[in-house]
Amino acid sequence: MKKKLIVVFLIFIAIGVGLFYLLTMGDVGVEYDTVQVIKGQGGQSVGDLGRISSKNIRKYYGTGGQTIEQMSLKLGDRVSKGQLLIQYENNHEELDLEIQRVKKQIEALEATYSEAQSGVDMGTVNSSRIEISSLQNQIENATREKERIETLYNEGVVSMVELEQTTQVIDGLNTQLQMAQNSYSQASRGLSRNMREKYEAEIEALLLSIDLLEQSRQDGALYADIEGVVTELNTFEGDKPSAGMMLIELQDPTEKIVLVDFMMEDAIRIDSDMMAQVSDRQLEIYIEELRVDQVYPKAFETVSELGVRENRQTVAIGLPASASDLDFGTQVETMVLVEPPREMLLVPMGAVIQKDGKTYVKVLEDDKPVERQVTTGISVDKYIEITDGVIEGDHVLINYQED
Repeated sequence: MKKKLIVVFLIFIAIGVGLFYLLTMGDVGVEYDTVQVIKGQGGQSVGDLGRISSKNIRKYYGTGGQTIEQMSLKLGDRVSKGQLLIQYENNHEELDLEIQRVKKQIEALEATYSEAQSGVDMGTVNSSRIEISSLQNQIENATREKERIETLYNEGVVSMVELEQTTQVIDGLNTQLQMAQNSYSQASRGLSRNMREKYEAEIEALLLSIDLLEQSRQDGALYADIEGVVTELNTFEGDKPSAGMMLIELQDPTEKIVLVDFMMEDAIRIDSDMMAQVSDRQLEIYIEELRVDQVYPKAFETVSELGVRENRQTVAIGLPASASDLDFGTQVETMVLVEPPREMLLVPMGAVIQKDGKTYVKVLEDDKPVERQVTTGISVDKYIEITDGVIEGDHVLINYQED
């Protein structure tokens, strides 16, 4: 009887030891969920809010000293190429006085530099520079005339002789320009580099004012050089706008684009010809298979609504002719595909562990979780690409708990 009790007691002891081992050393009490590493298709896009604009924009500026006699435009008006935009009053006397005033400024500039630079004939320097400016304007006008004659020649309206004459005129003007530039170089040789650059900047501004005033005196009117829509209007009949003031903006509705000011970290990943799309749920706009036309070369700084300074860069995306009815300034969500879809290995983001500056996943090996270092790629929705460290079909842990 005692022997039987001893055997039963030993059995209970054995069972107890076994349970203790399982609870402390075995897999009892260990829980984890796993998923397989899968192959999938994925790419990456960057997005931001864009605005409808035009690739072809013209802005017209005031020349100063003239009063607008006729101007009947309104915002949103469509104008044709060659249409009269502004008719100025016939105020040649005022323009002549303004030109004389600018010429007096040029004389004062000559006197200032003559006093500052002894040994330099500023009179010759001045006259040479004015001659260069005049010849450059003449060459520009002669070039436009040649293009006009060339068009007429192709249409059979004028002869080859007339076309050759325009070429001869341009050649003659270029010869005179070369001589004037040589004279200017000789006369200004004694000027220091800084003094010369300062003088040229000041004289160019004054000569430009004279050119604009003389052109205004000759024309007295402003015509549209493209077909477009009036998107900005900052003047009216009777107004006397100052020189350089922007009066009218025209945008060509047949060449619409989307301008997007991307954050710099996104913009640097964008190149011309990348695929893009625009959308707006409320306006029911969805246009895909677009392409990036241009990444503007200059970045700029702006301040967000939260007062944070941001570096941004503008990207232009072309729109099809079917988008011609979209209003300028309309805001649309824009996406650019910076990495096209490709085959990759994917795991849920929750399976990835960051530790000591390295990336790991836990993989089941012989039913045991083993930590394995991996290399990650791009993120795709709630998944992340693994480029090295696992193979398709591996079981990785996404919820590992030790109880």
